[in-house]
Amino acid sequence: MNYDGHEALRRNMAGLANNLCDLKTTLKVLEDTYHYRHDGLPERLAGISLRRLSVLMDEAFNIALMLDISFQD
Repeated sequence: MNYDGHEALRRNMAGLANNLCDLKTTLKVLEDTYHYRHDGLPERLAGISLRRLSVLMDEAFNIALMLDISFQD
């Protein structure tokens, strides 16, 4: 355990990574529903925005995951 005295930090980083993972799952469902090849313009615009959000979310998730795994048990 390399986080003696920082157990709350470890729990918070693990919780953040888990929450971001859940959010990525929700975002994926929305992306599948509203994609850039949709017939309607509002759905296509939403799809483009959701795709961009997905890219940003991937980056945020990777950073949170790196923080999480830096606290090895």
